[in-house]
Amino acid sequence: MKQRCSFLILSVFTLFTMYALDPFEEGYRLFTENKMQEAIPLLYQASLQSGTPPSVFLHLGLAYQQTGKYADAISTFMRGTSASGTDRKALFFNAGNVYYRQELYQDAEIMYSRSIEVDSAYAPAYLNRANARMKLARFTEAENDYSYYLTLDPASWQRDSINQLLALIRAERKAREDESVRLEAERLTKEAEERAAADRYQQLLDAISSSLKSVDAASTLSAGSEDILLYDEVSELE
Repeated sequence: MKQRCSFLILSVFTLFTMYALDPFEEGYRLFTENKMQEAIPLLYQASLQSGTPPSVFLHLGLAYQQTGKYADAISTFMRGTSASGTDRKALFFNAGNVYYRQELYQDAEIMYSRSIEVDSAYAPAYLNRANARMKLARFTEAENDYSYYLTLDPASWQRDSINQLLALIRAERKAREDESVRLEAERLTKEAEERAAADRYQQLLDAISSSLKSVDAASTLSAGSEDILLYDEVSELE
């Protein structure tokens, strides 16, 4: 009886081992069914095991992102960038998306730039970095990213919208440049008018000053002549 019981336990254990669910496979299945909460613990367990497909970090990070666990999503994506065989450009890119969703546009831009460093032809990173730079009011850099994105993906379904946005950016830049030129011209004109007015004023002062010196000289000469005549008159009386 005892041997029979031991055999049964061993059989059950063997069957359980043979048909035990792989955490990655089951987690991935739940992920594809949009059951993120159920997928997370399985994918997390799989991410700690050796031999798990490198994509586990991407799926786990996205599951965290979809459930609003942004800090866990960032941590997972960054952990994945240090693992062997992972798609680092996609991990940095998705980390940027998490930051962007939180309106942390500077951090998002950094992540998109790191994605581009991994793969300089990765079009989505240019598009999203352009969007982040628009939020940061860095319009010239955003314009460059949008243009390069269209070079990499000329058939993009967003091409018309991006071209409209580029036209607005360029029109705004030209308007600012025209305004800057106008203000500079006004400044130079005002300075020239002020210099001309100062010159006229100085000329007037010089003319008045010169006139005053002439009057003083005449007065001095006249006063001296009177003194001489008076001296002569006194001499004659004597």
